[in-house]
Amino acid sequence: MNKNLMLLATLALGGCAMTSGSNMTQLEANTWQLQGASADAFTLQVAEGKVAGKGGCNRYFGGITKLDEKTLTLAGLGSTRMACMGDLMAKEGDYLHKLTQVASYQVSGSQLVLKDASQATLLTFDAKLAE
Repeated sequence: MNKNLMLLATLALGGCAMTSGSNMTQLEANTWQLQGASADAFTLQVAEGKVAGKGGCNRYFGGITKLDEKTLTLAGLGSTRMACMGDLMAKEGDYLHKLTQVASYQVSGSQLVLKDASQATLLTFDAKLAE
């Protein structure tokens, strides 16, 4: 039993060390946590032609219109509609608006940077460690 746990832990930790693989593979292999956000309030996941995550206090979802080694464009973003406390609603609105402007991405180690059409950085994420 202990050998199985050690093997599982080794595989899990090895998966977090994103030192190889394509940008797309790395993008889709992780849950991304927005830098500077508390806990898991703002997250991003890309899989099977879709995007989803947490936007502050609501969950969001949408489609991907283009995805390759550098390009990422999103469409049809929607979210649940729970009331947010304090200024979280404005932060969530800003976050979701920036997602609609994404034109490209770059994965470097355990960091994801989403950029607009002029290559200006919109959002920066860190790979979220498995819990």
